[in-house]
Parts: sequence; C-alpha cells; structure tokens
Amino acid sequence: MNRLRIASLSVLLSLASSMSAQWWQTAWEETVSSFDGAFTHLDVGVTASTTGLGLEAASPAGKYLRLRTGFTYMPRFQMTSNFPIDMNGVTSIGEDRRRRMIDVITNFTGREVRDNVDANMRPSWGNFKILIDVMPIPDNKQWSFTLGFFVGSSTIGRAKNAASGTPTLAAVSMYNSMYSKACKGEPMLEYEDSRGTMHDISLPDDFNERIVAARMAGMPLGYFSDGDRAMMVPDENYGARASMKVNSFRPYLGAGYNKELSSDGRWKLTVDAGLLFWGGSPHVYVDNVYKVNSENDYDMDVWNAETKSWETVQPQRIDLTHDVHNIPGKVGDMTKLVKHFKVYPSLSVTVSRNIF
Repeated sequence: MNRLRIASLSVLLSLASSMSAQWWQTAWEETVSSFDGAFTHLDVGVTASTTGLGLEAASPAGKYLRLRTGFTYMPRFQMTSNFPIDMNGVTSIGEDRRRRMIDVITNFTGREVRDNVDANMRPSWGNFKILIDVMPIPDNKQWSFTLGFFVGSSTIGRAKNAASGTPTLAAVSMYNSMYSKACKGEPMLEYEDSRGTMHDISLPDDFNERIVAARMAGMPLGYFSDGDRAMMVPDENYGARASMKVNSFRPYLGAGYNKELSSDGRWKLTVDAGLLFWGGSPHVYVDNVYKVNSENDYDMDVWNAETKSWETVQPQRIDLTHDVHNIPGKVGDMTKLVKHFKVYPSLSVTVSRNIF
C-alpha cells in the first residue's frame, strides 16, 4: 500500500513538474515574442505643446509598447502685472492724508511715487521627458495610454519690477529710512564739516509725528493667518522680485492618438493630452517682507526694554500661495489663479518622420 502511494505521488510530481515547465516555457515565449520588433526603427519629430516647443524621438519597444524621449522649452514671452504701493498706517491717517504724505515724499526725494509698480512676468522652464506608450488594442495602434515623467528646473517663472517703477521703489526706500529714523528720534542727516565738527539735520517734530503715524511704506501682500499684515519693501537695488517653483520631477499620465500622414507611413502625427503632477499648487516666493502687527507702534525696528536699545527687524521670504491671503491688486488675482493649478494640463502635437 505504501509503495502504491509513493508511486502515485511520484507520478503526480512528475506531471506537475512537466506542466510547470511547459507553462513557464510558454510564458517566456510569449514575453519574448511581445518584444519582437523592439527598437527596429526610429522616428524623429518636432513638438508644440503647453510645456513649450521641442524635439522628440520615438522607437517601438515591442508589439504593444513605444518609448519616447525628448526636450521641450517654453519660449520667452512677457506678461504684465503690478504691485500696489501703500503705507501701513493708511487706516489710521486716512486716504486723503496718505495722498498728501506721498506728495511730500515726492517733493522731498525728487522721485515720483506712483500708486503701483508694474511687474514683468516671464516663464522660465525647460523639460526633459521619458514616456512609454501602451497600445492595448492588438489591431489598432492609433490609440495609446502614456506613462512617464518630465524633469526640469524647479523654477518655472520669474517676475521683477519694470524699469519704470524703479524711481517709485527708490523713493519708498528713502522714505522708509526716514521713517526708521523718525521712530528712533534720530536726525535725518549727519555730516562732518572741514573742521571735523559733526552736524545733523532734523525735521520738525510735527513732521516726524506725521511720518510715524503714516508708518512704513511698501507693497501690501495680504495677511498672515494670525491677522498680521505682510508688507514687502524694495531690495538694496530698489527692486521687487518673485519666483514660482514646483517639483523638479514631474510624473505624467495621459492618452494619445497616432495617425500616419503619408501613404508610405514615414510621416506621422501624434496628439497627446494628459496631466503633469508637479507637487500641488506652485510656490510663489517673494523676499524682503515684514510681518506687521497693526497694534505694534513700530514695524521695521523694535524697542528692546531689557537692553534699552533699538533692534532692527529682519525681513523674511514668504510663499504667496501658502503663507498669506487676501492679496490685493493684480498680484492677488494672479496668485488665486496659480493656486488652482495643483496639476498642469499638457496638450501636445508632434509631427515626426521615420529615419530608419
């Protein structure tokens, strides 16, 4: 009885081994056959897409796969927005007095202070891409699904003030210097004469009080979550700049349509539509921003009661799309629009020719 069981088990094992070997052999042959024709020819073409203009190369990677790679670059073009100019104490001094203060600054500095400063925005991004097209219908290679990724610079756009706004930004910087000295009770100007004697020039007390009441000037950029106001001031070169950033690695998912344009099949048209996943809403960074508390008497400088001295507050970098809200003006409108683009829609048209 035991010998019969052992013989039966041996037969079953032998049969299972034979079937398993046959299955693996069949699976291997099907896998190998699916790659028949891989990399046997190459198509090269030009691409126009929402990611820019570029070049693309494509080659079959099997019966149902196609490998594509290429590069796109967004042409340089310019859009115009603007930063509003304001004084942080406008709510306490009133609009009419604010206007008079700006007129005084214009006369004092000799530079015109406008209500806003134009900003020129330019895209700045290129992408290297690797895509794999999957054509699941054996007898129809026109439709495909695409997986892949784009890689490029994390900075996809920049903005800076137009040259016409430099006089206004210079006047704002001069005024803020006056404001800081007025808060500290320091003279506006100190100089040394030919005899080595130091002299200073101070403004009348009532005018200093008007400057302190008007508070610092700058470009209002909304409010932080705690209610404090964000005020950007010009940099040391009297400039105002911003940059837009996303992830440098951007996965892609889409679908495509492929059609031969010539009877010999050498010219082809490919239309793709999909999404670039670039890490959620883009970050729009600006520097030289002061976090201003409306209940605080001073914003650029703070009096330290322990050391009995003035301490200069350092401005910070903030993200307009994530750190603040209620941004005024065209910058606010642009920021609201950018926040909705958590993914980037990609539409491309490629015309290619078979090389070999």
